Amino acid sequence: MREHLKKKFSTDLNKSLLATLIRYFPPKKFNEVLIDVVNVLMDGLSRGDVYINFKEIPKNLEIKHEGWPSYHIKALLDSGWTKGDNSPIVLNGDLISWRRTHNEIVDTINKLLARNQPINQPSQELHTQIDAINLERLNIQQIEAVNLVKSERIILLSGGPGTGKTTTILQMLLQALIINPTHAIGMAAPTGKAAKRLKDTIQAGIVDFEDPIKDKLANIPSKTLHKWLESGPYGFRRNSKRLLNLDLIVIDEMSMVDMSTINGLLDALTSSCQIILVGDPDQLLPIGSAGIWQILQEKETTTNFQSNSVKLTESYRNKGDIALLRNTLKDKGVDAFWKLLAIKEDSSNTRQYFSSLKSIPEPVVRTLLNYKKKLKKLTETCNNIIPDEAWQSSMIEVSQSVEILKLFKFIENLLILCPQRYGPWGVKKIHEFLLGKRFEEEVHRWGEGTPIMARSNQPEIGLANGDVGIIIGNGEKRRFLFNVFSEEQRLVTRLINPSRLNMYDAAYAMTIHKSQGSEADKVLLLWPSTFRVSKDNNLTKFNSDDYEKRMLYTAITRAKKQLLVITNKEQDF
Repeated sequence: MREHLKKKFSTDLNKSLLATLIRYFPPKKFNEVLIDVVNVLMDGLSRGDVYINFKEIPKNLEIKHEGWPSYHIKALLDSGWTKGDNSPIVLNGDLISWRRTHNEIVDTINKLLARNQPINQPSQELHTQIDAINLERLNIQQIEAVNLVKSERIILLSGGPGTGKTTTILQMLLQALIINPTHAIGMAAPTGKAAKRLKDTIQAGIVDFEDPIKDKLANIPSKTLHKWLESGPYGFRRNSKRLLNLDLIVIDEMSMVDMSTINGLLDALTSSCQIILVGDPDQLLPIGSAGIWQILQEKETTTNFQSNSVKLTESYRNKGDIALLRNTLKDKGVDAFWKLLAIKEDSSNTRQYFSSLKSIPEPVVRTLLNYKKKLKKLTETCNNIIPDEAWQSSMIEVSQSVEILKLFKFIENLLILCPQRYGPWGVKKIHEFLLGKRFEEEVHRWGEGTPIMARSNQPEIGLANGDVGIIIGNGEKRRFLFNVFSEEQRLVTRLINPSRLNMYDAAYAMTIHKSQGSEADKVLLLWPSTFRVSKDNNLTKFNSDDYEKRMLYTAITRAKKQLLVITNKEQDF
């Protein structure tokens, strides 16, 4: 029977996985409907969902056999694949998950619980001093979060855009330094963009502070998690045998953090280190991996962290109809979002546009051609003021002139977002339009002014996966210009020889996943209809309402001032 099954299930990854399960975990009773169970679990994992509800089957996922879910549950129980600690699948009520992922989640939560020991309270006199300095102009939720610094080893701070997370982080750091001015503090995020933004907002928040506390806050390092852990080809060089010397660490954008990274960090921190986890629970989950942040927000888990969790709900950033759309999507769902967007024709900062999938939409073409022209002009201006000797080095810091600052500010003004890399409105199509059909094979032909994105962590030159820079110069003078944080935590501009970068992409457009940790004044979101699939299956299939909701939420919350959502015309199908 096993040879027959191996042949039968060799046509795709999921069928191969089923054959592997059969080989290593011979079922007590085999039923072909188990392929549906594997499909559902793998589909969920691809979106970062750890636990799948049998009763809420993803709407566009093909179930090959009738009788879902009762017949499939019976087949799963009959197979014996949920029995014992070594079984491959966990079934808990209506929820199923891969046991390996489930065990990772349980182990991580247990690590956090083990660290969650109370902190010795400072004197009451010091409390009063801290409160008088620290808690002005904060709302009740923010004050609650700041006060947790006095007593909790683990703190969970959640909230959507504009709810004052960064303001709260700043006051929590201030609180910690007043309690102990010698505290070794670090800040971290999953991407270089997010780490830079966290550093920038802290710097902006301390302008009116007085020394020496201003100097201490200004010098708190902000790095990617992989840079803190000194990630290398053979794993993390920071671990339980080589601990990080930190008394407190803030980890922002927790929704993007995968299991291996958070576990690596927990292993590398001393048992006394205070950990502040910060994030938006409504954003996308890590691709192809379990995300701990969403698990920590669920009722079953929050009961264990109830005393040290704060959710910020009051919004301080008025984005007009962008905020209204975001709240509608979050509270009422995808259908309500589209209905509201459809009637916002006279909106000051949101608009919907219909176009054909057969070509790049006109607003995108117009916007990108203007953007490309202006980028080239700004880059040429920067080229002319960089000293001749700088071009002789493989990597060198250049002065952050007004022109260079203007260039990077302009790069951050626009985001073109796509749900997928491939397909009619994918990232690849947009770059083919701007750079030619063979742009991926002809990276050496990308001209001056082309924005690029690093695709790997390279701490030796200060770059992290997702960092955006620009091509400057031509021929022998062709270089890459990036803003990075130096080892001294100064924001510097580096001129880098292309040979120093391992991998990079063009960055006129990016996927929604890649945009996490970024913001822009103007966002153009390309969104093919999701209720049908084209014959060549090039369109994205959103296999759950929750995934589609998270994708939309993440995309629209990148916009600070303007949002244009472009959808395709009905006749495209």
